[in-house]
Amino acid sequence: MDRQAVVFVIVLAAVASIVYGVFFIAKLSLPQALVLLAIALAFVAFMPYYEVFPEYERGVVFRLGKFYKIVGPGWIMLFSNIDRVVRADLRTQVVDTKPQEVITQDNIKIKIDAVSYIRVVDPKKTVIEIRDYHDAITHMLLAQIRSVVGRLTLEEVLERTEEINRDLHDTLKEVEDAWGISTLKVEIQSIELPPDLLDAMRKRKEADEYKAKVETEAQARRVSLEILDQAASKMSDTTMTYLYLDALKKLAEGKSNKIIFPLELSHLASKLSGTMKGGNKTDYGSVVEGLIDSYREKQKEELDAEEEVDKEKKPEKKKKK
Repeated sequence: MDRQAVVFVIVLAAVASIVYGVFFIAKLSLPQALVLLAIALAFVAFMPYYEVFPEYERGVVFRLGKFYKIVGPGWIMLFSNIDRVVRADLRTQVVDTKPQEVITQDNIKIKIDAVSYIRVVDPKKTVIEIRDYHDAITHMLLAQIRSVVGRLTLEEVLERTEEINRDLHDTLKEVEDAWGISTLKVEIQSIELPPDLLDAMRKRKEADEYKAKVETEAQARRVSLEILDQAASKMSDTTMTYLYLDALKKLAEGKSNKIIFPLELSHLASKLSGTMKGGNKTDYGSVVEGLIDSYREKQKEELDAEEEVDKEKKPEKKKKK
């Protein structure tokens, strides 16, 4: 508009200069000069100008305040001071609603952010029927979100987001024809839960995972015991005794200072002697002797260690006296 004003002033000055020169040169009468000046002023007042509209834009033209036509794309000639044009973008537009706090049916406060994708299909209605369709869409979605979420529990909100999206989409569909728009998609972009609720959900998840882990370990142990029981039921007494002695021998050879035998060795030895009479080729006697020797060595080492500790403590007592 500033450029048009400058051009208007320049042209008006030029026309005035021409009329003034013609009046003195041609010796026109005053009425003739006034008529010529009026024609020049009318031409300047309604001087044509051009507007360029890209392929994705249309112009809604108002002539003398009334709707005239929709123009574009390309170069369009308009008349200054009587034409006004409003541009409309036909490309897909994103309307992002700000996150708002809503309260669910079970009195939990959450924040929901929704986004919609729309296109202008009727520039005339978009300009005439609604002042700002972006702002109108935002407020409509916010109101509908409060209404829908207020009827659902938090669990239902999290599980039925697709249903909420369809509900919001249907809400915009009701005003499409009146506002000259087309709704392509509406969806919940994010749902923000309270921090204390998130912490409680995290702890519950950890507890469930720990429970599942314990149950899995218990199941594995039960299966292992069943397999071991099946294997043990098929072993003879001689085999079981040998395995028992072998385990005790390994314990005796370890680094432990004390060894406790749950069975009396003499009783175990006599039992082995009885089994060896059956012609078993395994030398259980040597196993028992080795086990007893290891036990005695451990006892001797323990006694020697206790004597050394007592010797170290006695000089200290004498010094104190």
